[in-house]
Amino acid sequence: MVALAPLLEERYEMYYFVPEGLKQFITGKLPRFTSYPLPHFSFVKKEDRVQWFATFLKTIPQLIHFGKEVETLEILLRRLEIQAVLSDYDPYLAWAGKRAGIPVLQINHPGIISRTFPLNPFLWIPALVSIFLEGPWTERIHVSFFHGDVGPLFRPSLFEHSLRDEGYILVNLKPAYREPVLHVLRGMKGIQYRVFPSKDGNFEEALTGCTAVLSSAGHQIISEALHLRKPILVIPQKGQYEQQLNARMLRQTKKGTFTTISRLQKDLPAFLSRLDMYRNVSTLPKGFTLEDGTGDLLRRIDSFLRKHAFLSAYSSLRLIPQRIKRSKGTKWVPLFQPRSQL
Repeated sequence: MVALAPLLEERYEMYYFVPEGLKQFITGKLPRFTSYPLPHFSFVKKEDRVQWFATFLKTIPQLIHFGKEVETLEILLRRLEIQAVLSDYDPYLAWAGKRAGIPVLQINHPGIISRTFPLNPFLWIPALVSIFLEGPWTERIHVSFFHGDVGPLFRPSLFEHSLRDEGYILVNLKPAYREPVLHVLRGMKGIQYRVFPSKDGNFEEALTGCTAVLSSAGHQIISEALHLRKPILVIPQKGQYEQQLNARMLRQTKKGTFTTISRLQKDLPAFLSRLDMYRNVSTLPKGFTLEDGTGDLLRRIDSFLRKHAFLSAYSSLRLIPQRIKRSKGTKWVPLFQPRSQL
C-alpha cells in the first residue's frame, strides 16, 4: 500500500480499508491517508513460534461472525460506489467485493505458497490456510523475488539515502523475540548494531548505511536488503511456513542465509566471515529477480481495471445500465470515470 498508493492516487480515487493495528504506521507514511476499519485474522505467537492450536481457538469466533462482517463491508462498498477492489492477502474485503459483484484484484506475496505446495502432508495446513486468507479473486498477482508474477516493490523513501557501509548490523526483529538475539550480540566483542522497529531513527537511512542485516524472514526486508546488496541473515518464525519458504529461497540466491535462535551464537560469526562472498554474488537462480516490480505492477493494475471494471481511458465516456442489488432497481452510472473509485 505504501509503495503503490501515491502512484495510484494520480489515476484513481482511492478508499483505504486497514486493520487498526496498521493505521498508525501507514498514516506516518501517507500524510493524506484516511481509512475505514478492516477486520482481520492473525496468528497467535509466542516469542519466535506460531501457536497453531491457540490460533485455531482464537479464529473460531471470527469465523462465526465472518459472514456478518463481510456483509457490512459489502454494504459500505455499495454505498461508496466502489468499482474495483485491490486486496492484499485479506479475505474480508475480497469476499465483500465478490458478493457486491465488484472485480477483485488480489496482490500479495504470502499466496506464493500455493505455487510451491509442499510435498510434506504436515505442511498442507499452512498452505490451505494461505489459500483461505487470499479470499476470492478475479485475477491474482503474486509479488515476489522468487517465482512471482512481478518483482518485489520498493518504497521511494528507500532511495532517498546514499548507499554506504558504516560498520554496524541492522537488527530488525519484533520485541517478543528480540532479547535472545541481543544477548548473543552483546556477547560478541566489537559488534555494533542498531535495532528496529524503534521510535528513534529512520529505518531506511539505517538500512542503506549498515554492513549487514539480521532479521526475521519477511519478504519485504529480504528483498530490500538484497536489492541494496546488504548480506542478510534471517531467523524464520517457527510454524510460519511462508517465512520458512522465504528463508530457503534466500539461501538459494547465495546472497544470505538463515539460522535459528538456538544456532545463532554459532552461525552469526560464520555469516559475518562470509560477507564479501555474499556481496560478490552476481547472478540469481532462474525465476528470481531483485528488480523493482512497481512499474510492471502498475501496468498490470491498469490492464485489469480496463478489462474488468472500466472502459479504456481513450474510449468515450458513456452511461450504461448497471443493476445494483438494492430495492430501487437499476441505477445509471458511468462505466469509466476520470478518477475511478478503488
